[in-house]
Parts: sequence; structure tokens; C-alpha cells
Amino acid sequence: MTPELIGILGVGVALATLIFAATVPALRELRRDVGDLRERMARLEGLFEGFTGRQPPGETQ
Repeated sequence: MTPELIGILGVGVALATLIFAATVPALRELRRDVGDLRERMARLEGLFEGFTGRQPPGETQ
């Protein structure tokens, strides 16, 4: 292996590590935010169903 090839591979590994380290925490935060949004949407859905007097699909009285 030539020194140029070793340098190219080293830079590639370094860049891949930086990209991976930067995106993993961002993905965790995004998943947490989506989970929070789901909870809030479910609460709103429940409020609207209670307001209109409708039953959720699949439930009968």
C-alpha cells in the first residue's frame, strides 16, 4: 500500500467517524421529539372525540 492510499483511507475513516458521531445524537433527539408529538396528537384527538361525542373506530356502545 502506498502512502497516498493510506492517507486517503485514514481521511475517509476520520470523516465517517465525524459524520456518525454528529448524526447519532441528532437522531435520538428527533425520535424523542416525534414521540412527544405523538403524545400531544393523541391528547388532541381524545379531546376532539370527547367534544364531538364520537367513539373511536372499532369501539361500539
